[in-house]
Amino acid sequence: MAGDLDLLTGTWTVRVKGWVWEYDFRGDGGVTWRDLGSMESGVGNWAATSKLVNIWWKGSTTRESWQRPLTNSNDHTWYEAPYYRGKYRIEKTGFVAPSPTPPSGPTDANLIDRAWEASRTSLRFAVNRLRLLQRQIKYFEESGGSEDAFNELRRNYRRDMAVVSRKLLVPMNPMDPAFRSALASAIRLFEQNLALPKSLKAARDGGKCAASPQPWASAAGRTNPPDIDLCTIWFEADADLQRDVVTHEYFHICGVHDIEGVDTTAKALDNANTLAQVVAYLHDRARQKNSDGAEPMIPALPTP
Repeated sequence: MAGDLDLLTGTWTVRVKGWVWEYDFRGDGGVTWRDLGSMESGVGNWAATSKLVNIWWKGSTTRESWQRPLTNSNDHTWYEAPYYRGKYRIEKTGFVAPSPTPPSGPTDANLIDRAWEASRTSLRFAVNRLRLLQRQIKYFEESGGSEDAFNELRRNYRRDMAVVSRKLLVPMNPMDPAFRSALASAIRLFEQNLALPKSLKAARDGGKCAASPQPWASAAGRTNPPDIDLCTIWFEADADLQRDVVTHEYFHICGVHDIEGVDTTAKALDNANTLAQVVAYLHDRARQKNSDGAEPMIPALPTP
């Protein structure tokens, strides 16, 4: 049954009573979870026997078991916690029931729709994370610097603080005025991007794509409604890069520029690529380099 453990690796949607969580399993025995409602998250481990995959979480007495062999969607599970005991539903993310005929390749419209939805999902997640971080900073301040509030910041927002600090070039201290100002500016720009309507065209080698060599996409500046052409090279990229290019181009619609040599916070907040990658690093909790493979994070960012 070793093959069913190959199915385990990746992301699963887990529904327990009224909660909806995402579990992300790694092949090395690690697993992370995040709550799709509150954006809370945690880490744990898994181990397999001949009949079960057993899961446990750091700092929790909750224990879970999934029966083997695994399938893409089932309720052959058991949850043991003080607040619930019983079965629950699991489903491998992205699972599509087999079709009797081989599916045709995705059309340009399919790829555009997928990237648009992925861009909006990552932006919503990033805004939620930064809003929660902002709220926790305010709680820490109002508590007079309580140890519990400080520990909550370190425990649940280490990655978010590191992303803001390193990509927006501000001190790691969340109480520093520069950090808090950059955080508020990022939230405002993310919300502006998220509020824009969909307007993406498959220009490929025509339209605005013909104006410059090898562009990924081209936006007509700060326009209302948006006007963005997607070029041939965009359609050949992987899904994460397609998503982040869409996010990048919509920052241009918000009035953000392309800046070489980002060495100040002001430049970082006015650089579409920096902002798009902040969104990606916040959403992709294990990401350690840009979606185009550039700028590896050394030292590595905290995960998840």
